[in-house]
Amino acid sequence: MRYDSPEGSMTSSNPAATRTAQGRRALPAWQAVVGGAVIAAVVNLIVLFIGDAAGASLVIELNGKPDEIGAGDVIFMSVAAPLIGVTAAVLLARWKPVLLRVAQIVGGAVAVLTAIGPLTQETDGGTAATLIAMHLIVGFVAVAALEAIRRSRV
Repeated sequence: MRYDSPEGSMTSSNPAATRTAQGRRALPAWQAVVGGAVIAAVVNLIVLFIGDAAGASLVIELNGKPDEIGAGDVIFMSVAAPLIGVTAAVLLARWKPVLLRVAQIVGGAVAVLTAIGPLTQETDGGTAATLIAMHLIVGFVAVAALEAIRRSRV
Protein backbone atom coordinates (compact mmCIF):
# COMPACT_ATOMS: atom_id res chain seq x y z
CA MET A 1 0.00 0.00 0.00
CA ARG A 2 1.12 3.53 -0.61
CA TYR A 3 0.00 7.08 0.12
CA ASP A 4 -0.66 8.99 -3.09
CA SER A 5 -3.26 11.66 -2.54
CA PRO A 6 -2.85 15.02 -0.79
CA GLU A 7 -5.36 13.90 1.85
CA GLY A 8 -3.10 11.00 2.74
CA SER A 9 -5.53 8.23 1.74
CA MET A 10 -4.12 4.87 0.86
CA THR A 11 -4.33 3.26 -2.54
CA SER A 12 -3.64 -0.33 -3.31
CA SER A 13 -2.87 -2.48 -6.29
CA ASN A 14 -4.80 -5.30 -4.61
CA PRO A 15 -8.24 -5.49 -6.31
CA ALA A 16 -9.79 -7.01 -3.17
CA ALA A 17 -8.80 -3.92 -1.19
CA THR A 18 -10.50 -1.38 -3.42
CA ARG A 19 -12.80 1.10 -1.76
CA THR A 20 -16.31 2.10 -2.75
CA ALA A 21 -17.63 5.64 -2.98
CA GLN A 22 -18.65 5.58 0.70
CA GLY A 23 -15.16 4.56 1.78
CA ARG A 24 -16.10 0.95 2.53
CA ARG A 25 -13.97 -1.88 1.38
CA ALA A 26 -15.47 -3.55 -1.70
CA LEU A 27 -16.45 -7.18 -1.20
CA PRO A 28 -15.40 -9.42 -4.07
CA ALA A 29 -18.40 -11.39 -5.33
CA TRP A 30 -16.68 -14.75 -4.87
CA GLN A 31 -16.25 -14.05 -1.15
CA ALA A 32 -19.94 -13.24 -0.75
CA VAL A 33 -20.93 -16.38 -2.66
CA VAL A 34 -18.61 -18.76 -0.81
CA GLY A 35 -19.19 -17.07 2.55
CA GLY A 36 -22.95 -17.25 2.10
CA ALA A 37 -22.83 -20.93 1.19
CA VAL A 38 -20.66 -21.75 4.22
CA ILE A 39 -22.89 -19.75 6.57
CA ALA A 40 -26.02 -21.44 5.20
CA ALA A 41 -24.48 -24.90 5.67
CA VAL A 42 -23.27 -24.24 9.22
CA VAL A 43 -26.53 -22.67 10.40
CA ASN A 44 -28.60 -25.41 8.77
CA LEU A 45 -26.47 -28.09 10.44
CA ILE A 46 -27.20 -26.41 13.77
CA VAL A 47 -30.92 -26.42 12.91
CA LEU A 48 -30.67 -30.10 11.97
CA PHE A 49 -29.04 -30.99 15.29
CA ILE A 50 -31.62 -28.94 17.20
CA GLY A 51 -34.44 -30.69 15.33
CA ASP A 52 -32.89 -34.07 16.09
CA ALA A 53 -32.43 -33.18 19.76
CA ALA A 54 -36.04 -32.00 19.92
CA GLY A 55 -37.24 -35.40 18.75
CA ALA A 56 -38.03 -34.74 15.07
CA SER A 57 -37.91 -37.96 13.06
CA LEU A 58 -36.05 -36.23 10.20
CA VAL A 59 -37.58 -38.75 7.81
CA ILE A 60 -39.50 -37.80 4.67
CA GLU A 61 -41.07 -39.99 2.04
CA LEU A 62 -39.38 -39.94 -1.36
CA ASN A 63 -40.70 -42.12 -4.19
CA GLY A 64 -42.80 -44.09 -1.75
CA LYS A 65 -39.85 -44.94 0.50
CA PRO A 66 -38.79 -43.31 3.76
CA ASP A 67 -35.61 -41.26 3.44
CA GLU A 68 -33.73 -39.97 6.47
CA ILE A 69 -32.33 -36.44 6.28
CA GLY A 70 -28.66 -36.52 7.23
CA ALA A 71 -25.88 -33.99 7.66
CA GLY A 72 -24.51 -34.72 4.17
CA ASP A 73 -27.87 -33.95 2.58
CA VAL A 74 -28.13 -30.70 4.53
CA ILE A 75 -24.61 -29.60 3.64
CA PHE A 76 -25.06 -30.37 -0.06
CA MET A 77 -28.41 -28.60 -0.42
CA SER A 78 -27.37 -25.66 1.77
CA VAL A 79 -24.26 -25.07 -0.33
CA ALA A 80 -25.60 -25.90 -3.80
CA ALA A 81 -28.57 -23.53 -3.76
CA PRO A 82 -26.67 -20.34 -2.84
CA LEU A 83 -23.68 -21.22 -5.01
CA ILE A 84 -25.82 -21.72 -8.10
CA GLY A 85 -28.36 -18.97 -7.47
CA VAL A 86 -26.07 -16.19 -6.28
CA THR A 87 -23.42 -16.98 -8.91
CA ALA A 88 -26.05 -16.88 -11.66
CA ALA A 89 -27.34 -13.55 -10.33
CA VAL A 90 -23.85 -12.06 -10.20
CA LEU A 91 -23.10 -13.17 -13.75
CA LEU A 92 -26.40 -11.78 -15.03
CA ALA A 93 -25.80 -8.52 -13.14
CA ARG A 94 -22.69 -7.94 -15.23
CA TRP A 95 -25.09 -7.46 -18.11
CA LYS A 96 -27.81 -5.56 -16.18
CA PRO A 97 -26.87 -4.42 -12.64
CA VAL A 98 -30.54 -4.11 -11.62
CA LEU A 99 -30.73 -7.91 -11.76
CA LEU A 100 -29.01 -8.11 -8.36
CA ARG A 101 -32.09 -6.50 -6.78
CA VAL A 102 -34.42 -8.68 -8.87
CA ALA A 103 -32.47 -11.77 -7.79
CA GLN A 104 -32.92 -10.79 -4.14
CA ILE A 105 -36.69 -10.65 -4.59
CA VAL A 106 -36.78 -13.89 -6.55
CA GLY A 107 -34.46 -15.64 -4.08
CA GLY A 108 -36.59 -14.63 -1.11
CA ALA A 109 -39.79 -15.67 -2.89
CA VAL A 110 -38.33 -19.04 -3.90
CA ALA A 111 -37.25 -19.70 -0.31
CA VAL A 112 -40.75 -18.98 0.97
CA LEU A 113 -42.39 -21.07 -1.76
CA THR A 114 -40.10 -24.05 -1.25
CA ALA A 115 -40.67 -23.83 2.51
CA ILE A 116 -44.27 -24.82 1.80
CA GLY A 117 -43.02 -28.18 0.49
CA PRO A 118 -42.37 -29.76 3.89
CA LEU A 119 -45.97 -29.01 4.86
CA THR A 120 -47.16 -31.28 2.06
CA GLN A 121 -44.97 -34.21 3.14
CA GLU A 122 -46.18 -37.11 5.25
CA THR A 123 -43.95 -36.44 8.24
CA ASP A 124 -44.08 -35.24 11.82
CA GLY A 125 -44.37 -31.59 12.80
CA GLY A 126 -40.82 -31.37 14.12
CA THR A 127 -39.37 -32.52 10.83
CA ALA A 128 -41.59 -30.11 8.89
CA ALA A 129 -40.57 -27.21 11.16
CA THR A 130 -36.89 -28.11 10.82
CA LEU A 131 -37.10 -28.25 7.03
CA ILE A 132 -39.07 -25.01 6.81
CA ALA A 133 -36.45 -23.25 8.91
CA MET A 134 -33.67 -24.61 6.69
CA HIS A 135 -35.37 -23.40 3.50
CA LEU A 136 -35.88 -19.93 4.95
CA ILE A 137 -32.28 -19.75 6.20
CA VAL A 138 -30.89 -20.55 2.74
CA GLY A 139 -33.15 -17.87 1.25
CA PHE A 140 -32.11 -15.30 3.85
CA VAL A 141 -28.42 -16.04 3.30
CA ALA A 142 -28.79 -15.75 -0.48
CA VAL A 143 -30.59 -12.40 -0.16
CA ALA A 144 -27.96 -11.14 2.30
CA ALA A 145 -25.07 -12.23 0.05
CA LEU A 146 -26.66 -10.46 -2.91
CA GLU A 147 -27.14 -7.34 -0.79
CA ALA A 148 -23.48 -7.39 0.23
CA ILE A 149 -22.46 -7.66 -3.41
CA ARG A 150 -24.90 -4.96 -4.46
CA ARG A 151 -23.73 -2.51 -1.77
CA SER A 152 -20.08 -3.09 -2.57
CA ARG A 153 -20.71 -2.11 -6.19
CA VAL A 154 -22.36 1.22 -5.38
